[in-house]
Amino acid sequence: MQDRQTRTSRRAVLASAGAAIAATAGCLGSANDEPPAAYTTPAAAEFDGVVDSQWLSENLGDVHLLDVRDEEAFGESRIPGAYHFPDSEMLDSYAEETPDGFEASPDVIAWTLSQAGIESGDDVVVYGADSNLWETYAIYTLNALGHEGTVSLLDGGFSVWDAAGEETTSSSPEAGEASYEPELDTGVVATREFVAENVEEDGAAIPILDMRSPAEYWGEDQRGDLDRFGHVTGATNLNFVQSIDDEEGRLRSPEDLRTLWIDDAGLSRDETAVAYCQTAIRASVGWFVLDQLGFEDVRNYEGSWADWGTLTEENGYYYTTGEDTGTVVDTFA
Repeated sequence: MQDRQTRTSRRAVLASAGAAIAATAGCLGSANDEPPAAYTTPAAAEFDGVVDSQWLSENLGDVHLLDVRDEEAFGESRIPGAYHFPDSEMLDSYAEETPDGFEASPDVIAWTLSQAGIESGDDVVVYGADSNLWETYAIYTLNALGHEGTVSLLDGGFSVWDAAGEETTSSSPEAGEASYEPELDTGVVATREFVAENVEEDGAAIPILDMRSPAEYWGEDQRGDLDRFGHVTGATNLNFVQSIDDEEGRLRSPEDLRTLWIDDAGLSRDETAVAYCQTAIRASVGWFVLDQLGFEDVRNYEGSWADWGTLTEENGYYYTTGEDTGTVVDTFA
């Protein structure tokens, strides 16, 4: 994969080109038009992997688009050039924990990306309705496939793009002609064995971050047909919704995110950190935010509690359950 510096420089080139276009043509039709909230966002201004609608409007022809909304919403209206990236393929076809360990099956996703005309070195922007779960899980998935181009989040999503009066279309996209060759990068993935190697009966050797609600973390909200409920021993609870500004439909500001993750959760950028939830989807928000904050080694536990909850302490998979156990960070709860 390309390193952060290489990917950042490519983003800078596109940003410079977009600024030149905006200077001559303007945006949103006229200088008197009032842009909607989140048309420009603090996260997009600072983070390498985040763009806003203004940036996308200026650079639309230079990136490929993946739309992770449901099929009905995609069919009704989408950003021109966007292709549908179904959540079923990300969740059901990409990877799983098996009795024999972690197994990845990237072929279905690689075929979908090829049909979208995307190759591994292309720059991609992922968007949903707002800024939420499936967008960051798609970005995580492409990183796990070893995507070499930039993969960015459209902060605010389609809702902001549409509210700004930007161009949309309902016509079906044509199948692309590309060949996507995945080269798995398991450095962004935490397997059950990786987690187990860093968790003992009395705590965890590295930050383990539970992105679920406190009720799930304590084992009170019991989801799925599992053998046990609670949290990975030593894990800190940090509900994923705290990273999102619901009123604006975008990520919280970089300042707020640093307060949440670094000051209040006490994390350090040079530590290896693992995020998990029930199925790795909510955890992808934590994975994405920590990556944007400059953490050197952050991983998403692909199996998450749907896997850990089926295991046993006798085999070294420790867990804790009960109200008020562990540590809950509730800065923006």
